Amino acid sequence: MGDSTAQQTDTGLNAGSMTVAGSTAKKPTATLGRPPGSTNEPRNKRKKYVFGKELKQLMYGFGDVPNPANDAVGVLEDMLIEYLTDTCTQAAAVADKRGKVNVEDFKFVLRKDAKKRARVDELLYMNEDIRRAKKIADIPELDNTKGGAKDAPI
Repeated sequence: MGDSTAQQTDTGLNAGSMTVAGSTAKKPTATLGRPPGSTNEPRNKRKKYVFGKELKQLMYGFGDVPNPANDAVGVLEDMLIEYLTDTCTQAAAVADKRGKVNVEDFKFVLRKDAKKRARVDELLYMNEDIRRAKKIADIPELDNTKGGAKDAPI
């Protein structure tokens, strides 16, 4: 078998190399502190922040500095994406027999966390309330621009 050595890089990640028929090929190894499927490239080369702006605002709202370090935001974003992925995967596993994920599956996944479940219920109630308000606002008699009651007194 070929030479196998482990090297410690300046970022603290392990990278192995193997000699195969006179050529050196990189052998990917698991990285610590990163979600599965991520690469050894630094965050700024891998992808842009998806939730960066919102996380910075949340961090400031909870007492951090107005412009937190990008490394801290990156760590929180990795944790958030991992949590969302796990939650969605669990909801998909619950809905496996039906083949379609719905709100009840997420409620089932969050059933043991009272705070999160209460927040889901609150958001669903507010969504329904907004839907009802939009339905009331779309009544043709009240809307003069859509050919409703043009001669109605104001």
